[in-house]
Amino acid sequence: MRTVSCSCLLTMLIAPALADPVRANANTPPFTYRSSGTCLASPEGFNAKMEPVNSGVAWTTTFSSSGSIDDQGTANEVGQALDTASFGAGPRMHTPAAHAYSAVFTATVGEPAAGGGAVLRVGAISGSFSAGPNAGQSFSLSGFELKKVARDNGADVYGNVPVTQTLSLGGGKKFERICILTVSMTPRLLD
Repeated sequence: MRTVSCSCLLTMLIAPALADPVRANANTPPFTYRSSGTCLASPEGFNAKMEPVNSGVAWTTTFSSSGSIDDQGTANEVGQALDTASFGAGPRMHTPAAHAYSAVFTATVGEPAAGGGAVLRVGAISGSFSAGPNAGQSFSLSGFELKKVARDNGADVYGNVPVTQTLSLGGGKKFERICILTVSMTPRLLD
């Protein structure tokens, strides 16, 4: 099992962990990646059908990010996100907004216990907002798993299942979200 790191808010594409080439550029991170996704956020959680308990306070977030993973498996990511206003019956409780953020996390790529292909396991994510209404505020996201679904131009693609996460803001706010994530990761190039 190889350890890698990356931060994600939505579906992820990951290339297989390859042994360092004999002539790899030591100044280049072993992996670089891009991720993107969409999340449905609900402060009151979701029912068994993955519907917000109170749709009047739910909203969507779309994001894209890029990052690199060092030799120790630590990922550093920067990204942007766009929130819609809350929707559904009742008054709007969440206003639209744009955000910029940076985050750090670790992940492993391995085989699932029951077999059936590779799985990306992402640990807890921590970061902070650098722009937008939450600028300067920290956040954390719970970890998740994604299954390998394809291989595209040398990259392994992980995703294809909704991921439930808990997002906690530094000020004490906490909410659940269901996301569809994608990450594309490429290995270090030769000199």
